[in-house]
Amino acid sequence: LVYVAHIRSVGTQTGCKEEYECKICYNGFDLDRRVPKLLSCSHTFCQECLEVLHSREGGGWRVGCPVCRHRTPVREYKVQNLPNNGALSEELLLRDQTNSSEAEPRTGGPAAPPASAPQPTRESCERAESCKRVAFTAGCACAVLSFFSVVLLLLVGLVFMHNFKHTAVGPVCMIVASVLALFSLTLTWLMCILKDQGESQTPSLPTSNVT
Repeated sequence: LVYVAHIRSVGTQTGCKEEYECKICYNGFDLDRRVPKLLSCSHTFCQECLEVLHSREGGGWRVGCPVCRHRTPVREYKVQNLPNNGALSEELLLRDQTNSSEAEPRTGGPAAPPASAPQPTRESCERAESCKRVAFTAGCACAVLSFFSVVLLLLVGLVFMHNFKHTAVGPVCMIVASVLALFSLTLTWLMCILKDQGESQTPSLPTSNVT
């Protein structure tokens, strides 16, 4: 009786206005334990509170409304068999679907900007320049040696061809000199290309601001 009196003191709203919370426990309705159950007097309370009220009333075939005292038949003595408040249940279902869709990660947004290419560091630039200088120096040295070798072989070949006509040393020296001359020209041409590319495509070294 004390529990019913307390319920009557807090329940003053009529069924014409749909509420989103139970007027017994003041908890929000949901689709699990606090399903909004509609009594025959048009008042709505959550299933959990009506089960407690029905149990305290003896668990008979009817349950009393804590607002107007109207008694609603309970089929098979189970409060869960009372009809749900259809409008409230639909709104709760729509609210849950909206919340779940908002909680999902959004896709199809703007594409992330492409990662920029890594900038060359001072150490890597200096290492590349050092390798180019070594290659250029070695190429120049080979070209100079090839040139002197060509001159020497030409002289030796001319001497042998003039003085020793019956030997094959002279012609062999001339052939080797021709091959070295072609190799020297090719190497010189490659060194010129390497130098031109080094001057036109020298990467700018990153500088640090000195404060």
